[in-house]
Amino acid sequence: MVILSCKTKIRPMPLRLIDISETDAYTARYDMFYQPNILARKRALCLYMKYCGFKHEDIARLIGCRRGAVGNYLTLYESKGYEGLTANCYYQPTSSLDPYTSTIKASFEQEAPRSVKEAMHRIEALTGVKRSLSSVRAFMHKIGFNPLRTGQIPAKADLEAQQKFHDEILHPVINQALEEKCHVLFLDSAHFVLQAFVAVVWSLKRLFVKGASGRFRLNVIGAIHATSKEFIGLYNTTYINAEVVVHLLQRIALRFADKPIFIVLDNARYQHCKWVKNTAEELNIQLLFLPPYSPNLNLIERLWKFIKAEVCAAKYYPDGNSFQQAIVGFIKNLNSETMKNELHSRLSLKFQLFDHARNLAA
Repeated sequence: MVILSCKTKIRPMPLRLIDISETDAYTARYDMFYQPNILARKRALCLYMKYCGFKHEDIARLIGCRRGAVGNYLTLYESKGYEGLTANCYYQPTSSLDPYTSTIKASFEQEAPRSVKEAMHRIEALTGVKRSLSSVRAFMHKIGFNPLRTGQIPAKADLEAQQKFHDEILHPVINQALEEKCHVLFLDSAHFVLQAFVAVVWSLKRLFVKGASGRFRLNVIGAIHATSKEFIGLYNTTYINAEVVVHLLQRIALRFADKPIFIVLDNARYQHCKWVKNTAEELNIQLLFLPPYSPNLNLIERLWKFIKAEVCAAKYYPDGNSFQQAIVGFIKNLNSETMKNELHSRLSLKFQLFDHARNLAA
């Protein structure tokens, strides 16, 4: 054992001498701010600090790495130069499925797999390469596929007729409404039935909603203004007929008498009868009937969905009276300023068209 006296001097280790060119130093000073790769920025900073005379301990502390990593970076610079120091900073593993990416994507775009297990078997049949479920799942994410809930469209919907109606009728009148040359409203009816309204909630365990006893239905017919989001509506507990529609048209004509009125509505029998059409003509209201099976082009459908989510979802009403009061109270509040701000966000004038529906499996 060697015992050092207090007078013994420990010689510091000599600093490692590295020949760093001035060009590389100034390139590193630029790259340590503007390199897109984070690790490349760290290595550039390391090299520039070494050029400025900093010790390895100080460099490691400031850039957040081990002291040995500083030496490794500098060794890499000595052996491969500055380009080698900042290139290939991350290990990027490759998959045996990479050469078949275009083939797999084309197959899955033509017919989407319903599970990772199905995708695994189809990939094996297409390429002859067998991979585990976890590998296939990772590969699917890598090439841009994600598990998405499918939507639903009416089977009898005429997609070309919808596109034509949107481009030639709906879009032009909405542009006129935005220029304040006319009023455009979307009209429809909804039937709220008292029942158990299940919904998704955030909870620690599964919750249950009581089922309502008895039967009760509240009928609401209304129209929502395309630009101001003002709502005009009527409700009853019996049924909606042509008489109710005529009454609503009269209220709309009285409220928006200053400009031409266009009303977008579906082809329900009580809305398509001669009485309703004649009344609309007398009131100078032009009815724009949607193509059959086109709820996606009726703005008020989103309002009904909003009401059901806010008033009905995961809530229990003991009787029809409390159920009616909740819905009517919410509807009466739709024209408040606070609610209109919410409606402007939810009821945008962008309509979904199903031109991609041909890609869905039959």
